[in-house]
Amino acid sequence: MSLLAVRVGAGVLALLALIALRGKRWAYLAFVVLGLLYFPAQTHFRVHAPKCEQLLPTMHVLVLSLHNYAYIALFAGFYWMSWVQFRRSDARGIWALLATLLVGVLVEIAEGMTMTGRGHCRVRDLVPDAAGALGAALLLAVWSRLRRKPAYVRLVRPHPAAAPHAAAPTSRAVVPPRGVVPPRPPPPPPRGLPGLYVPPPPDFSPGPSPVMPSADIAPTHEVAPRSVMAARRAVVQRLQAILGRFREMLHRLWMTIRRRRRAVVVGGILLALGGAGAFVILSLPAPAPVVTQPTEAPPPEPPPPPPRPLQSEAEGYYEPSYKFTVSDRRFTRLTLRPQPFVTFSRTGTRDEVGCADARISPAAVHLRCEFERVGIVVTIEGQFPSRSVTSRLDAPVLNALVTVTNTRGETLFRARESFYWHEPD
Repeated sequence: MSLLAVRVGAGVLALLALIALRGKRWAYLAFVVLGLLYFPAQTHFRVHAPKCEQLLPTMHVLVLSLHNYAYIALFAGFYWMSWVQFRRSDARGIWALLATLLVGVLVEIAEGMTMTGRGHCRVRDLVPDAAGALGAALLLAVWSRLRRKPAYVRLVRPHPAAAPHAAAPTSRAVVPPRGVVPPRPPPPPPRGLPGLYVPPPPDFSPGPSPVMPSADIAPTHEVAPRSVMAARRAVVQRLQAILGRFREMLHRLWMTIRRRRRAVVVGGILLALGGAGAFVILSLPAPAPVVTQPTEAPPPEPPPPPPRPLQSEAEGYYEPSYKFTVSDRRFTRLTLRPQPFVTFSRTGTRDEVGCADARISPAAVHLRCEFERVGIVVTIEGQFPSRSVTSRLDAPVLNALVTVTNTRGETLFRARESFYWHEPD
């Protein structure tokens, strides 16, 4: 979903929330429906059967869930909207709390069907929803208590005038005229069971026993039916009163439905569509898990062959094709590694002359070796035909110009030689 569509949807929901706070039922229902459709719209209505996690949260997870302040604030606002909608109900707080929790459950199911929002359908995600609803309920209860007017200034709606009642007898005592003796007040009602008390005669003569009933008292078989009939009559009157109240309640409900028949019809249709959609979605088979076959990794490339050693780096000695003689010394060998020097031999002796000036590269070589005892200087300027080491003994590996001069600069020998390589002794 594009950013523009998200902003437009958020603006529409905010507008519906403001209208619902004014008490409009249609805005409240539209807010709920559009809010639930927001989740499948993010995935272009590609939904699947939700798999909800029904594990109860531990205390640690419960504390962490209460850090989701965005959902706490969102469901606190939704509780406020629901509290406004149930303003005509006596238990508006309970109904608003139930509606908020129901919407929270529907939001979790929608997130589990589309893998959006928090991405999971879990019971522990209802903790911030319930916390926001309870916090809003507490704040609204305190606000209602503060705004409630005391009883002595509470306004009472005037009721229609009732029929005049008969004047009740005044309780003010009437003072008799002077000279007239007022009659004696009647004795107080007897205590105890009826029929067992007999007032004393005026002359205090012995009268009938209080235990034995007198002959002028009615028998018990005539009193019992009267009490039973009175009890039956009271039960019938009580049932009639309850039936009248129930009939009045049904009449009020019918009148409410008639006054709000359009809202009732729209709500019934939306409820039926929502139930049918939920049934169809829950009856959908769970998507088969996509098994991705791991692609076989290409075989590793063989490592490149190690570079062949250079001829200029190989240890050994080089023999010239022509072993010349200078100042009674015969030139027999040339060595480059590990230290460059030339070898002169004489009958019974062998002299190794080091080269103070030596520049050796993979392609060329330059040596200047000074034999001070004899007084000659040997200069070698050569190139390698092949840079790699070869094991062939019949192929020259170095072509060089050999120059031998004395200390006065006179040239004693100058020729181009071919050198053959041999492994060290």
